[in-house]
Amino acid sequence: MKHSLFPISSLLLSNALLLLGHGLLLTLLPIVASQLGFTSLEIALTGSAYFLGFVSGCLLTPHILRRVGHIRSFAVLAVIYLVLILLLSYLEGFAVWLLARFIIGAAISGLYMIIESWLNERADASNRGAILSFYSMLSLLMIMLSQQLFTLGNNEYDILFVGAAILVALSIIPVSLTLSLAPAPVEDTKVSFSKVWKHSQIAMVGVIIIGFVTGAFWSLAPVFASQSNFTDGQLAMFMSASVLGGACCQIPIGKFSDRFDRRIVLFYLAFIGALVSAAMVAAAHYLPNFAVWPASVLAFFWGGTCMTMYAICLAHANDNAQAKDFVPIGSGMLITFGISSAIGGPIASGVMSYVGALGLYAYMAVFLALFALIIMVRRTTHELPDKVADHDTFQPSAGMTTPMAFSLDPRTEHLEDELKASKEV
Repeated sequence: MKHSLFPISSLLLSNALLLLGHGLLLTLLPIVASQLGFTSLEIALTGSAYFLGFVSGCLLTPHILRRVGHIRSFAVLAVIYLVLILLLSYLEGFAVWLLARFIIGAAISGLYMIIESWLNERADASNRGAILSFYSMLSLLMIMLSQQLFTLGNNEYDILFVGAAILVALSIIPVSLTLSLAPAPVEDTKVSFSKVWKHSQIAMVGVIIIGFVTGAFWSLAPVFASQSNFTDGQLAMFMSASVLGGACCQIPIGKFSDRFDRRIVLFYLAFIGALVSAAMVAAAHYLPNFAVWPASVLAFFWGGTCMTMYAICLAHANDNAQAKDFVPIGSGMLITFGISSAIGGPIASGVMSYVGALGLYAYMAVFLALFALIIMVRRTTHELPDKVADHDTFQPSAGMTTPMAFSLDPRTEHLEDELKASKEV
């Protein structure tokens, strides 16, 4: 492992610094927007703009990379990102925030794509799985740690904006000073929605519903905590617990899904996620000290179910696919996930406007229960049962990533060898 990671240590360090600043901003922006007087719908729409920008960045970044290369592209996108961070600490208009969050989404997806394509270039058959696993773990860990940085502001949010900008600025240094050769320009994103639907209708439906749920979480969970009178420390712990649950449970649940029908695993994840979401509503309503510890405990289990389902859906879609289809299928699922995430926030905000902050988790409970019901009905009508013996080994996912990460899948290694051989001929 050490020999595999040392040559790419500068890339991983840049990724860690970038995610610390970005994760802090994910929690900070909804809170500041709420203090500026934005309604829940307006806050959710700024979140939607971010997710739409992320999808746009996945499609546009390859063109930038072909023009100026990886290092200059990373520096330019990071500078754009940190300038927008500093501007958002002063700007108060909703339309400006909408545009800024769209550009931030496009910039961060471009930065992810640069790092992931570089990692893919440095990977080979002997270390591809190790690099993917470590990258996924590092990404989730940095997002979790970034939530704790939120407590350093002591309600002085301008300091946190500056801190996030500094971390993004620092992420430019390791990439710029690396001795590792920059990779060749990446190809355009290959997307195939039809292949996803052909190989697994459950995976396509699942990624839409998961997008509805997790998109609402990232857009409105800080608002839920703020309106529930959490202190900054309690809010940070609540958000960290959600991410920690996903980080701790992803690989164990993924390995479990290798041994059993993945649809059954998804059913129980959705069902338990719905129960935990409902328990969150009940606990917030009835427990006087809900924010002290019950919220974080429930958030951990919520993250353990809801933040692991995307990777299981991706694995299920790839089970019956060939290696050449992994990237188009993964890209199709990622873009579907991004679009549904953009839709989920505004829907959840509408529920919150009628029933208050608790409406967020009530909304999640309904959609997760719906997914569990769809799986149950599908298994009774689908003629081709899931064949556990045909399962490929589960591969972890860093969550909201780019199509370049799918090329890190060790199962694509032999396909690359075939392509190189055909070019030599």
